[in-house]
Amino acid sequence: MSGLVRITQILKTSTSWSGTPLPGFHSGTTEIKMLHFKIAPGAKTSVHMHPLNGAGYMLSGELTMFSTEDPHGNFSHPGQVKKMTFKVGEAWAESVNIWHYGENQGSKDAEFILVFAGQADIPPTLSLSNL
Repeated sequence: MSGLVRITQILKTSTSWSGTPLPGFHSGTTEIKMLHFKIAPGAKTSVHMHPLNGAGYMLSGELTMFSTEDPHGNFSHPGQVKKMTFKVGEAWAESVNIWHYGENQGSKDAEFILVFAGQADIPPTLSLSNL
């Protein structure tokens, strides 16, 4: 299903709009990352987690998110899985250090923006398939 999930970085900065440095969270340089996602109907993201705080906003379509309490990213135990669907105009805070994935179960592209804030040298997403 190559090409069905496309991610575009919209903003990457260590300063505010007025040019002042962003305050650090723990150490190092603070960085803001803004990503635009477009997921085709029937497509889903990899199982992943975010080591940074993030927030999302739905632009079009809908996105169903699944998370698991299993520390190894196992989704086979229904009692450990949570599900929530986000629709146009809805926003959310991303889960931090919890395995999850998003799936477009609708009939049109799901488009949304994610914004991450944290230390500049920490990636916003860690994929289970890459660990």
